[in-house]
Amino acid sequence: MSMGAMDAHLERMRRHPDIAGRVLRLEYTSVSLNPKAKLLGRRSLLEQFDPGRAADRPGLAAFEEELACPWALYHVRRILPVAKADPTRRGRAMRSVERVDVGRASALGRRLRSVSERHGVPVEVDERYGRVRAWVQRRGPALPTLGSGRYSGVGSRAGTGPL
Repeated sequence: MSMGAMDAHLERMRRHPDIAGRVLRLEYTSVSLNPKAKLLGRRSLLEQFDPGRAADRPGLAAFEEELACPWALYHVRRILPVAKADPTRRGRAMRSVERVDVGRASALGRRLRSVSERHGVPVEVDERYGRVRAWVQRRGPALPTLGSGRYSGVGSRAGTGPL
């Protein structure tokens, strides 16, 4: 989307909060699986909505309703090989996304925190919307590198995956 059209796009989303809720959930799911997958490059669409602004509240409420669906716990793996043409650059990422479980967000979050704590793995928690993420192994600076093996609980519709 053109950044020049951002204001008009946000205004359309404010006029159609049901659509805004779905779009925000899709981005939230995407960012849960890959924190760099924000819809607007370095900024997320969700960051453009202000809970203190009356015009934004219906879209945010629709987003929260969208998140009241079954969630899934995913094991995400990524390998970043070197580029074939230039070993100093990274090549195309290879990914694996495996659904581990489906259930209520709170139950999956507790499960992930409990398992992570037993194994000494730090956990990231989005207190506002409920996402829980544990990074088993962070991507290293050198190439090739094993990607961020991580577990993440994310909202998905009726037990279906977000992909």
